[in-house]
Amino acid sequence: MRIIAAMRAHWLRLTVLGLLLLSGCRRGPEAHTVRRSREVMGTFAEITAVAPDEAVAEAAVEAAYGRLNRVNDLMSTYRPDSEISRVNQLAPGQSLAISPETFHVLERAQAFAEATGGAFDVTCRPLLLCWREASEAGRLPTPEQLDAARARVGWQKLTLAADGRSASPAVAGVQVDLGAIAKGYALDLATEALREAGAVAGLVNVGGDVRGFGSRADGEPWQIGIRHPFRQALFGRIRLVDRAVATSGIQQRFFEVDGRRYSHIVDPRTGRPAEQAPSVTVVAPDGLTADAWATAFSVLSVEEGRGMAEDLPNVKVLWIWGSAEHPQTAQTPGFSELLVQ
Repeated sequence: MRIIAAMRAHWLRLTVLGLLLLSGCRRGPEAHTVRRSREVMGTFAEITAVAPDEAVAEAAVEAAYGRLNRVNDLMSTYRPDSEISRVNQLAPGQSLAISPETFHVLERAQAFAEATGGAFDVTCRPLLLCWREASEAGRLPTPEQLDAARARVGWQKLTLAADGRSASPAVAGVQVDLGAIAKGYALDLATEALREAGAVAGLVNVGGDVRGFGSRADGEPWQIGIRHPFRQALFGRIRLVDRAVATSGIQQRFFEVDGRRYSHIVDPRTGRPAEQAPSVTVVAPDGLTADAWATAFSVLSVEEGRGMAEDLPNVKVLWIWGSAEHPQTAQTPGFSELLVQ
């Protein structure tokens, strides 16, 4: 009886290796490729830069890692001195002036919460902690514990003041966790850093969420593998051209009690782990959007998600559910065009 709080290191290394093999660049006469892999944000991050000069590519990779570290310093709940940790220590009526980056992510998170009717809600940390503590004790949370946690959850209970760029809880015990959106935002900042440093193309992979721009050094599009939720294999591959992809699912992170796996994604509306599609892959113009919708569509039913996705023309989604013997899939129009045949 234990909690799996993060992707296993060996799976992450396999993921990084798989992306390396799928996107592997051969060096052209006028393009140099530099690829580095490091542990950042509690996971493995691989950054690839293509540039006319190897020194430029190296500098671009370093600049991108600097942006990833910046997001981690601001938004990690594992760092007691991060801005989010300090927000989580506020009492009602208190406020904290926060950086433009953190304010932007919180503001976007509030918009996603409103658009999804609370299916996406970064104030769900009390519920996450409730499930984590119970699973570490080898049991499920009691109804009373879940009710107490739910009383402190709700995106309307976090106030953002744009004029002072500050955050303030409306009730005691409000806690924020940006794990469902900060990684995607980090992809965006790292990609921006690659461009600013002179890279003509690049790929940023943080724990399996990826954003790419330009093409490989051989002129071919980047190719990204989608992991099969029921087997140790790839479900398929997609071409990634100036877009981001994020996958959420129980196979990546989960709670385990009495041999049963419970998704690490908790439905903020019910307090229970999400029990919809075990794997949701979202392709979007930017990492923040892909990351947030991957979580939201994991909470919503496939039918609800498909209906909501109809109003998102720039977002492509693949749902996989069922079983290893009888997997079922659904996808939005246009997703199949991304698949490598």
